[in-house]
Amino acid sequence: MTLPPFSYLLAGGLSLGYLALLSTGIRNRAQIAKLWLWLAALLVIAFAAQAIHIVHPRASEGPYAALFVVGLTQPALAVYLTCLMLAVFVAVTFRYVERAGAIIWLIVGLAWWIGLIASGFLVLNRADLGQPGWFAQAFVDPIDIPSLIVFAGWAVIGIVALVTAFSAFAAAHLPEIGNRALFWGLVTILVLIGAPLGASGNETLKQIGWLAQFVGIAGALSGALTDRVVDVRRTSRLAVGSAILTLGTAAIVLIALLIGRNLDPAADGALILLALLALAAAIVYAPVRSVLQGFVNRLIGASTTSAVPGVARHYSEDIAGVVDLDELVEVATRTLREALRVRRGALLLATRDDDDTIRLEPVGKGNGDLPDSKGWIPKNGAIYQTLFDRHATLSQFDLEYGADYRGIAPELALFFRGLRMGAYAPIIVEGQLSGILAVGQKLNDAPFTAGDLEVLATVANQTGISLRTARLVKDLLTARDETGALNEVLTHTKERLEKLDSVKTDFITVASHELRTPLAQIRGYTDILDALNDQETLNPEQIGGLTGNLRKATDRLERLIGDMLDVSQLDTDAMDLRFAQTTVENVMRLAIEPLTEDIKRRKLTLVARGLRGLAPVEADMQRLVQAFRNVVLNAIKFTPDGGRIEITGSLQKNAKSNHDEILIAIQDTGIGIDRKNFDLIFEKFFRVSDPGLHSTGATKFLGAGPGLGLTIARGVIQGHGGLIWVESPGYDPQKFPGSTFYITLPLSPPADAIRVIPFESSGTPVPDGHKVSVP
Repeated sequence: MTLPPFSYLLAGGLSLGYLALLSTGIRNRAQIAKLWLWLAALLVIAFAAQAIHIVHPRASEGPYAALFVVGLTQPALAVYLTCLMLAVFVAVTFRYVERAGAIIWLIVGLAWWIGLIASGFLVLNRADLGQPGWFAQAFVDPIDIPSLIVFAGWAVIGIVALVTAFSAFAAAHLPEIGNRALFWGLVTILVLIGAPLGASGNETLKQIGWLAQFVGIAGALSGALTDRVVDVRRTSRLAVGSAILTLGTAAIVLIALLIGRNLDPAADGALILLALLALAAAIVYAPVRSVLQGFVNRLIGASTTSAVPGVARHYSEDIAGVVDLDELVEVATRTLREALRVRRGALLLATRDDDDTIRLEPVGKGNGDLPDSKGWIPKNGAIYQTLFDRHATLSQFDLEYGADYRGIAPELALFFRGLRMGAYAPIIVEGQLSGILAVGQKLNDAPFTAGDLEVLATVANQTGISLRTARLVKDLLTARDETGALNEVLTHTKERLEKLDSVKTDFITVASHELRTPLAQIRGYTDILDALNDQETLNPEQIGGLTGNLRKATDRLERLIGDMLDVSQLDTDAMDLRFAQTTVENVMRLAIEPLTEDIKRRKLTLVARGLRGLAPVEADMQRLVQAFRNVVLNAIKFTPDGGRIEITGSLQKNAKSNHDEILIAIQDTGIGIDRKNFDLIFEKFFRVSDPGLHSTGATKFLGAGPGLGLTIARGVIQGHGGLIWVESPGYDPQKFPGSTFYITLPLSPPADAIRVIPFESSGTPVPDGHKVSVP
């Protein structure tokens, strides 16, 4: 059977077309680097599958019979090449929509193709692939295995390719990306229809299939070469709209013709009646056309270009007099949501960080759920050049797929993607980029048109002056608030300094008394010793009593000097801490034991609970005993006789570090502490009571002291990585509201704590005070 000349011409012309597509791909291979090898393989195989149809179907019986081995025919070879082309096409689909699995599906497709060829050579009594009627013969008894393998492979390839394309469309985070996936879905449909028809064996169906396959593969190359393919959904809606308008017009004309054909042209007034009928049809056509046009406009989404003047006018009226930045953002984003029918809008403030970068940050209540993040765009980068140098809008799709933006920093790309916006327009005021107006995706998920971007650019241009004014007002308000806050800080600092200055004056009074008391005792007892010695009346009992009193006075003086030295070490961060494992129970017992007699004498009740069984801690026992004793001693001093002191301990989680720590609470029923003095009581030399009422006695009610005990306690606790603070209802020396000191201690000290290796832990003695880092 001889092929009609047209089939030869069509096959030859399409073969040349595939070569032209291949040549186009070669010239632009750098532009499609990720897809080039895959597309090249697809085009080469498609060319071979098409060119084989130029060969006569009975060529296997002529001089070229040697080329067709083991009974292979030209139609069968065309089917094999078509199957190979489809196997490559499904892999290209995965690459185009950026889904994993291209290599896997290519291997699966090649395995299917090899199995098909093997079955064609091994199975006897098979139908001739590609011959006229082979589709139907494949299912006639006996069933043809190779044909079934072909049909099964086509079905699997079609399902996989279509599911991959349309799932990519559904998962796309940008309309343009979804449109590319949808476009590839249409390309896939053309290829999947064209390939089987081209191998059907029916002359008419083959020619239709060749054309459909060529258009599909040409579309695949076009989709790879350009970032922005034709808007499939908009084009489809335009086609439907045009069809609706055309059918509506045709219906009116048809009705007029049906009415007019019953008129007798020879009758009197027939011409007038026809004219009236035409006029009536024209009158009916105008409103019908208007209704249909409105429906079509809603269907396809009318262009917003014509709406630009109206949007600009209304927006200019809305922002007139707006000086609040949040209000400006709200007005701008509301205008864009209504004009462009987008889901959201945002305003990004642009601030120059230095001569090379611009900082961007979302601002205003109209920003919705935008992330609290900042981005930095370099002035020599493509983004700044587009927005500022060219005064052009920028789409998120361009940022992610445009060749000009492939070199932007990953963190900047992540910042823009995190905004979840679709397009950006610059706000330029007096030659400087002042901000960026951004809009999210449209409600119908359609890509932005040129008219949409023009509206966005117009609103951004009109926002400039208002944004500059709003930023100036915001800066002034911020400066006012900061000045007010600074004034409050200065006032508080002034009051604090005044108190600390009075503390220093009080310290002179207290310290002079604290130092004079033991010195006076020493002086007095030495004078008595001297007088008794002159009278030669000294006896051992008198000497023992006098020396005991001298020892108490010197001990008190030594303690005072030691406290002052400890405080000086805290000031210079020179306090040595020797860490070893111990328990809070032992530390607290050692701290309280020297105070037992004084507690009994003053009839105080001291109760300790919850300390036993607490986890051991790493601590400097001597220093920690000193800190706890000072806090307990403070409770004794300011609790009246007969009062109560309660010490409790518990294990808890640190909210920040999530590590275990011990909480100790020392609660008393004393005079309490004024809230304004919660921090001051830990300062050096600070005393709650009037220093003029100073009385001597370390454990007496409202007894004297240099005001260093709590300072030392705080320094030791902080050196262990802990905290100390106080809570109290207030100061009342009549009702005794009491106070509670809280101490937290980590089980292990922080890494930056000062550690000194004990002498016995190393072979060589370490001089006292020499600091050694312990890992």
